Amino acid sequence: MTRRLFLALSTASAAQRTWPMGACTAIDGFSLEDSIRTVRELNFPAIEIQCMGELQGRPGKYPGFLFNELTAAQKAKITRDLRGFKLVTAHLPYSGLNYMDRDDAKRAFSVRTLEHALDGAGHFGARLAVLHPQPLDPAEESTRWNEYLDRFRLWGDRARKLGFKIGLETGYPRSVQQYVRLIQEIDHPAVGSTIDVGHQKTYRELTSRVRPEQRGTPEGIRAYNETTFDIMERLGPKILHFHVHDIEPQTWAEHKPLIHGFVDYPKLFAKLRTLNYQGILIFEIGGPSSAIVEALRSGQQKLSGWM
Repeated sequence: MTRRLFLALSTASAAQRTWPMGACTAIDGFSLEDSIRTVRELNFPAIEIQCMGELQGRPGKYPGFLFNELTAAQKAKITRDLRGFKLVTAHLPYSGLNYMDRDDAKRAFSVRTLEHALDGAGHFGARLAVLHPQPLDPAEESTRWNEYLDRFRLWGDRARKLGFKIGLETGYPRSVQQYVRLIQEIDHPAVGSTIDVGHQKTYRELTSRVRPEQRGTPEGIRAYNETTFDIMERLGPKILHFHVHDIEPQTWAEHKPLIHGFVDYPKLFAKLRTLNYQGILIFEIGGPSSAIVEALRSGQQKLSGWM
C-alpha cells in the first residue's frame, strides 16, 4: 500500500467515525436496578453508574451506591445487572465534599469518600470515572496549586492500578485558560478531561463576551459553542469523555432534552473526528423520570442522525 493510499483510507475512516452512546443512571425516583434496566431497554451499549446515592429510588434522589456500604450480595447483583453493556463509566461523588478543606477531619472524610468511590468504579469494570474538580479558595489558588495537582496525580495512580482513567469535568476552574492549565499540568497518563456541553456558562472568557440578556441570541449561542470548541482544540488527546444534552437558550440551564438546538452537535462531531476522539458520549438529562426516558430515546435518534 502506498503512503498516499494509506492516508486517504485513514482520512475516510476518520470522516465516518461514530462513537458509542450511553446514558447516566441518574433518573430521579428510580432504583438503581430500574435505571440500569431502562438504559439497557433503550439499547445503549454504554452506561454511566453513580458511585453515590441510594440503591432504592426516592423522589428527589438519584439512584446509586456507596461502595463501602454494599454487601457482597449487593455487589454481585449490580455486577449481574451490568452484564451486556459493552462499556461502563462511573460518576464520582461531589455533593458536600471538600477534599482540599483546611480542616483535617473534613478533608480526610472527603478523601476517604472519593477513594471508596474509585474502588467501586474499578470493581464494576468502569473504563472511566468522572470527577468534579474541587473549587479552591481564591485566596489559596496560587499557594496550594501544587498540592491540588498532587491530589489528582495520586488518584490517577489509584485509577491506573484499578484499570481506568479519571476525567475532570469542565466547570472549574472558572476560566478556560485555567481549566486547560489544570489538565495539562497534572500531566498524568490516567487523568484527562470530561467535557460537559453545559458547564461552560461561568467561564470568564464567555461571560466577558455575552451579557445575560444576549444569551439566547444567535451571537450568544455561537459564543457558547465556540467556548466548548476552544477547550476541545486546546486539549486534543487529553479529552477522555463527553456528557451530552441540550441547553435552554434564554437561561443557559443545562441537562435539557435535545429540543432546543442550542448545542451545535454537527460541528462538535466534526471536531471530534479531527481530534480522533476515542471516547464515549453519555447522556445526562434531567427532569421527571417519564420525560427522561422519552428524551433519551429521541436524543439517541438525533445524535445518531447527526453522526
